[in-house]
Amino acid sequence: MRSPLIIVRIFAIETIAMKFVRTVEISAALAGFAIIAVVAASPAYADPPPAAAPAASASPAAKKPLHHRIRKALAKIIPDRVERDIEFKTASAEFPDFCKHWEQDLHDREVNNLSKLEFVPKEGYETATYTGYGKIAECESHQSRDGYSIGRITYEEFVYYIAGKSQDEALHTPPKILSDTHTTEIFRWDNGKWFY
Repeated sequence: MRSPLIIVRIFAIETIAMKFVRTVEISAALAGFAIIAVVAASPAYADPPPAAAPAASASPAAKKPLHHRIRKALAKIIPDRVERDIEFKTASAEFPDFCKHWEQDLHDREVNNLSKLEFVPKEGYETATYTGYGKIAECESHQSRDGYSIGRITYEEFVYYIAGKSQDEALHTPPKILSDTHTTEIFRWDNGKWFY
């Protein structure tokens, strides 16, 4: 049974709401909604006061943000997604090392290009071009909408031109940049490793 104070509060709230409806003359549907909202907000319909602070052993799941709870709910429907989420934790942890390795591969490729120069005589000079690479500017991994692990590396790719009276002189002359290409490469995680 409701206490007299609660009944008085409900009556007062309903009376105020009805006077508001008559004064403003809003539509019946809107008036009904306003009354329901006011009554629902009254102390009689309020949630019971919160209990004492939870003990230290309370479930951490209750404290997780909404996106974690949604992901957990989806995991029950789509079990493959859980596996992809676990894979992504491993893949993203290993991607920085993969980027370092890839940067070293680019450097080795540039050294190899320099070792295989094809010189062309031009107006009394020995000339050649080769491809070189800048440092990795971006190294990031993320999940696709379906949860697959994807990696992205960006760097600059240069075409260099060298010239000198001899091949040796050309090799010791600072190269000129003929072109500069901003390069982005995409990688995928499969069978426990990153693939090009």
